[in-house]
Parts: sequence; C-alpha cells; structure tokens
Amino acid sequence: MTVISWQPRLIVAGLLLALTYLWIQSASPELERRNRLQSTLRIIELRDAELMRDILLARAGLLANYDALTKAGQELLRLSQSLQTDLQPANADAEKLMGKLADQLTATVQDGLVQIEYLKSDNALLRNSVMSFDEIGKTLRTAARPGDTAKLGNLWRLMFSFMDSPRPELAAEIRQELDRLAGLPLPDDYRVLIAHGRLIIDVSPKVDTLLRQIIAQPIVSRVDDLQQALRQYSDSVEQQAEAYRLSLYLVALVLLAYLLYQFVLLRASTLALRRAHANLQQETGERLQAESWLRESEARLRAITDSAHEAIISTDLQGKIVSWNQGAQLMFGFTANRMLGQPFQQLLANPSPDFFEQIRDEGAINRLNGPTLDSIALSQDRSAFPVELSLSSWTRGTERYLTAIIRDISARKHLEEVARQQELQLIQANKMTALGTLVSGVAHEINNPNQLILFNSGLLADIWSDALEILEDRYQASGEFSLGGLPYTEMRSSAAVLIRDVKDGAKRIERIVAELKNYARPPGAEAQVSFAINEVVDRAVRLLKHLIDQKTLHFKTELSEALPLLRGDPQQVEQVLVNLLINALEALPEPQKSVSVATKLLHDGRQVCVEVRDEGIGIAAEHIEQLCDPFFTTKQAKGGTGLGLAISASLLRAQGGRLSFSSEPGQGTCARVIFPLNPIPATEVNHAM
Repeated sequence: MTVISWQPRLIVAGLLLALTYLWIQSASPELERRNRLQSTLRIIELRDAELMRDILLARAGLLANYDALTKAGQELLRLSQSLQTDLQPANADAEKLMGKLADQLTATVQDGLVQIEYLKSDNALLRNSVMSFDEIGKTLRTAARPGDTAKLGNLWRLMFSFMDSPRPELAAEIRQELDRLAGLPLPDDYRVLIAHGRLIIDVSPKVDTLLRQIIAQPIVSRVDDLQQALRQYSDSVEQQAEAYRLSLYLVALVLLAYLLYQFVLLRASTLALRRAHANLQQETGERLQAESWLRESEARLRAITDSAHEAIISTDLQGKIVSWNQGAQLMFGFTANRMLGQPFQQLLANPSPDFFEQIRDEGAINRLNGPTLDSIALSQDRSAFPVELSLSSWTRGTERYLTAIIRDISARKHLEEVARQQELQLIQANKMTALGTLVSGVAHEINNPNQLILFNSGLLADIWSDALEILEDRYQASGEFSLGGLPYTEMRSSAAVLIRDVKDGAKRIERIVAELKNYARPPGAEAQVSFAINEVVDRAVRLLKHLIDQKTLHFKTELSEALPLLRGDPQQVEQVLVNLLINALEALPEPQKSVSVATKLLHDGRQVCVEVRDEGIGIAAEHIEQLCDPFFTTKQAKGGTGLGLAISASLLRAQGGRLSFSSEPGQGTCARVIFPLNPIPATEVNHAM
C-alpha cells in the first residue's frame, strides 16, 4: 500500500483557508447589507404600487374587502421600519444620511396609512349608501305609480352620471331633486332614499380628495433618494471588495494549478485501478443481465396473473400469503397490502385447521397437482360464495410454496340450480298433462254407469207412478202397511222425491263429467265460436265447487246481465278462469277470507272484463311484471310449476284478450281478463241463443 504524504494536504488546506478569508472579505456583511437594503427598497416600490392599485380598485368598488389594503399597508410600514433598524446606529456620514432618509420614508408611509384609513372608512360608507340607494330605488320603481316612476328615473339618471363623474353641477342638480322629493308627502322608503342620496353627494368628493392626497404621497421619491444614497455608499464599499476579489482569483489559480499537478500523479494510479475495475465490471454485468432476465420473467408472470379473472394466491407452507393478484382483490375485496402475510384460511368459510400441516411432506405436495376442490369462500363483507380451487406447488431456493387458482362459481351454481328447478317444473307440467288425460279417461268411465242410473231412475219413476194407484187402493181397503220397513203413508210422499233426487244427482254427475271432458279436451282449429261469458264463469265455478267450499266460506259472483257475446274458444277461456280461481283460493290464509268473480262491461263499451278478486296474502310489487313469465312461481314449495299463468296469458293473446294484475301485499289481489268486442253476424247470434 502506498503511503500518502501529508505535504500536499497541508498545501491544499492552506490555499483553501486563504480562499475562505478572501471570499469572506469580498462578500463582507456590508455588501450583504447593501444587497438586503436594495432588495427591501425594490419590495417597497412594489408594495407601494400594489397599494395604489388596491386603493383604486376599492374606490371603483371592484375590491371585495379591505383586507388587501390593510395587509399591503402593514407590509409597507414593516419594510420601512426594517430599513430604519438596518441603518441604526450609523457611524459614517453616508450611513447617517441614509438613516435620515429612512426616517423620512417611514414618516411618509405612516401619513399615507392614516389617510388610507380615512379613505377606507369614507369609501365603505359611500359604497353602503350606493348599494342601499340602488336596492331601495329598484324596489320603489317596481311598486311606484307611473308618475313617480318618471321622478325616480330622473333622480336615478343624475345619480349614475354623478357616480361616473362627480362634478359639482351634477351634485347641485341631485341635491335640488332630493330637496324637491323631501318636500313631498312620501313614504318612509323615500326618506331613506333621500338620506342615502345626500350622503353620496357629500362623501364622494371627500373620498376623491383623500384618493388624490394618497396618490400624491412622495413615497416613490423618498425611495429614490434612499437608493441614490445607498448607491454612493455601495460604490465606496465595492472598491475595497474588488481588491479582495482579485486576490481571491489569484489564489484560486494557484490552487487549481496545484490540483492539476496532483491529478497527473493520480492518473497513473487510476489506470491500474481501471484494469481491475474492468474485470469486476464484466462480472457485474453478467450478474445484472441475469437479474434483468429474472425481473422480465417475473414481470411477465405478474402481468399474466394480474390480467387473469381468477384469484391467484401463493402461500408458504405455514399458510401465510406471499402473493396476491388483481383478480383476488376483485373477488375478495381485500387489497394486496392488507392480505400479504395474513393466513390463507381466513378466506374460507370452513377451513381445515391442519390443512397445511398435512401437506408439508413432499408426497402430499405432489398429490395437490391434480383435481380441483370445491369450497366456500368469504369476501371482505363476510358474504359466502362457492369457489373452485386448483392447487399446485413450486420452490424458490430451499423454500417451498403453494399456489391456489380460485374461481368464483356462483354463476355456474345458480345456473345449475335454475336448470334443476326448470327440470322439476317440466316434470310437474308433464305430470299435469298426464293427469288431464287420466281425468278424461276417468270421466268416460264414470259416465257409463251414470247413464244406467239415469235410465233406471226414469224407469223407477214410471213404475212408482203406476204402482201408486194399486197401493192407494190397498191402503183404502186394509189400512196402513209397510214398504221397505217404512209406513206407506210416509213412503207415499217421499218415494217420488227419493227417485227424483237420484235422477237429479245422476244428471249433476253427467254435467260435471261433461265439463271435465270438455276441460281436458285439446283445443281444435274450429274452436272459434260465439259464447256468453257468464255461462263460462258458471261452468268454471261448478267445476271448482268442492275446492271453493273447502277454501272459503264467503264466495260470491256478480255477473252483469245483457253482456254482448264474445267470439273465441270458450273451453280455453274456461281454462283461464279455472287457473285464476285456483290461484285466488290457494292465496287465502283462512276460510273467513272471501273470493269474488264479477263480469262487467268497461266504460268505453268496447271491452268485457272478468275480475277475480281475493283477500289473500297478495303479491310483492317486484313480482307483478313476472307473473306471466314461464316457470316463474311464488308457490314452488306447494308444487307450483310456474306455467299456469304463462299458458293462460298465451291463450288469451291468441283470442285477442289480455291479462292484468293489481295487488297489495297483505290485502289481496285482483286479476282481470279483458276481451275486446268483435262484430258478430246475426246468424251466429241467433244460433248462440
């Protein structure tokens, strides 16, 4: 190792000390004070100009408040007083002269500030009167009579001319106008207007006089005198500083030459160091290149993970999160800064406490690189949602890590559930179709023995009528006797009733079977006929009589008479009414609630309406528009398929009708079937009758 000599250091230190001394002398406090005083004087000139500008703005009414005037005046006074402080005490004659000039400047500034305070007070009073005069004048002109408006208009014109140019002759005219108005019997508002007008013409000349006096203050000339004295003083100080600067330059040249000499000596040592540095730089470059490739690879990987919609989260074998992509932030709501270092288990609803304990051995890690896992995750607001996890392992150095690709499968689960529900609904619809076919077959089977009952009941009625004369003769001859264990006198009056009841019951069975067969019969293309809506309502009510008696104690129909005939398929209309009645009955919470069916002609006389009202649980407002959507049902728990109203709406649309609903939860629902009236040929009307 080369031993460094102390001699060059001592030489350089001595030259630096000499440079420091000469620099201090060339930039003595006197020079600094001169620069400070010159800067202060320039600022005073600037503040004075700003103060004059703000005064003119205040006089013109363009200054929102007087804070700027106060601030500028205080700053101007502070600067002038700082000049006094810098120039006291004074020793030389030049300094005494500058101190005297500084005192004069301060006094001038103080006089100006006093006048500014008077100006602010008078100008504020003037502006207040002008604003009051303007507001009161506008109010009076609005409410004044035509003659008074002309008087105020002349006063208004004179006042605006005076405010624009406050000439004495205008002030005299305004004063005459105000005196004339004061002599008239006027309301109090006019008196206030006159008082403000007089105040304006009295104060405005005073304000202008103060403004001229403030502008005429010799602050600028005082500053110029002080700057002239400062320049004379500075010239004398500058001559002395010039000698020090020349000496400073010469010592700097000597120091530079010596440093160049030392540089040449160091040059030789530098060459050897460069060769060693080149070798080191080559090795460092190779490492930097490797690091650059590694950063690029990491950047590409980061871009891929951040652009993925799935959450990609990496953890160490202790379950601490070490990476968190943008997809994870969107899925869970947590930022990366919040989650890094946190346990992975807190993202799952039911985590296994020993999950990471079980997979620490290499064999378990390798088994993770396989099928996906389903689990339930928790978002930031603690709401649960289903996810699918794909786990894999990787290493960095001696450390092992796990990466989980998490997919939100809420939409998929929802679609699967919707598909399952629709499948169940289709199965139920198929069952209902099969049930309709079965009902048609059962109705046919019932009809055969019922026809036998009808035939036999009529025959029995004829037999009883013929046998009654013979039985009556025996009764007259032998007295009371028994028939079937009952006295003849009782059987004589009740047997015919019993036979008639059997026949009526069979006819009722026949009518119900016919209606069931008609209801279950598939529609044909020739189904468009003329029909009476009241008859269709009666058939639907008779078909559901058992269900009506079971569900409610208060069922009523209000069928308007003389309704015009409708054209369409009465079987399909009956199917619609049956669906609506079943829905109304099933909506009743108790038998005490009522259901009613009404038919009527709407006010326009061109539509017939069937209303089915119930006092059931009602329908939520958000479900009203969805009632006729296929597979939409609010009775899924009761086996509803969501097809009844959809089919009903479709059947009505095919016949030109429509279906509407109104409901209030807890109060009930009203379903309306509305048919347009179509002209019906007279032959069809007669045939329908």
